[in-house]
Amino acid sequence: MKTITKSIAALMLALPLAAVAQPDELSPTGTEAAASGLGINVPLVARLIGAGSTLYRSSVDVANNSTLSAQVDFYLDGVDLATSAAISHAGSISSSGALVAQGAGGLMRSKSNVHYDDFVDALLTAGLLPPNIENDGFIGSVLFVFNGLTKSGQAEAKVRFFSDFQGGTIGQALRGHEITGAEPQSLVASVRDSRGKPGPQLYANLFINNTGLTPSGAPASGAVGVKVQAYANSSGLPVGTPLNTNIGLGQTVGVNDVLHTLAVPASEDTVLVFITVTSGNAAIAGVQAQVDQTTRDGSVMDIGRADGD
Repeated sequence: MKTITKSIAALMLALPLAAVAQPDELSPTGTEAAASGLGINVPLVARLIGAGSTLYRSSVDVANNSTLSAQVDFYLDGVDLATSAAISHAGSISSSGALVAQGAGGLMRSKSNVHYDDFVDALLTAGLLPPNIENDGFIGSVLFVFNGLTKSGQAEAKVRFFSDFQGGTIGQALRGHEITGAEPQSLVASVRDSRGKPGPQLYANLFINNTGLTPSGAPASGAVGVKVQAYANSSGLPVGTPLNTNIGLGQTVGVNDVLHTLAVPASEDTVLVFITVTSGNAAIAGVQAQVDQTTRDGSVMDIGRADGD
């Protein structure tokens, strides 16, 4: 089972939160009860490698904002970028903030936060990822489940993507999404490619996540097929060539240089991109990045739902 997107107060008030747990209510060892309660999905965590060095790392913060101590489980899914091997692990956050076997290590204290400077490295140190991930790279998602918590805002998770730069770091941040009882199977993003035009030289990347959960918050049955279709800003009509792809449970796939990948004509510099589930019963989440062609720095945001039309 497994993977966030944005948390909007109005949305959370309109849609009931879903209690998330493993199907059999047991941890993979079958000895400890799995957490059941507020689920927060982070649809993108990554360690990206380029030219022999690490380009981007992911720092993660997980907070228990409530007055109750709670078992906090996590479900990690992703791929080794060098080998394309699928990776899936479940575990818990111990009372000391360590990443441990699911159900081990005690409860996360009320009104506390745990911080991981490099989340992928922390998983590797905990023995939950193979050593080669350090050099191979990783992309995936993580779902945190807070046992017994049922109200919006009682917990949170967030990720910061960063790289070293002239003695400091540069990065972008994304807040995890509270899983509700009505998650989307259709998303939409407005993206722009301004290369060759006056002003900032920008292009767009997308990341699409199979949350591993159905729209109602139950465990999904497997992969989803998705269609990625651009619509021209000038006419509102489909433009270019749609992309069809499959995404495994909890996995996150990237669509780089979106307008070129979708063969959008150069005359269209801004498009709406609709991402729609065509097969499978999992809900989806997404992240978009407007990347500066010169600095390769990106502005990151979650992709909005499009199932209300």
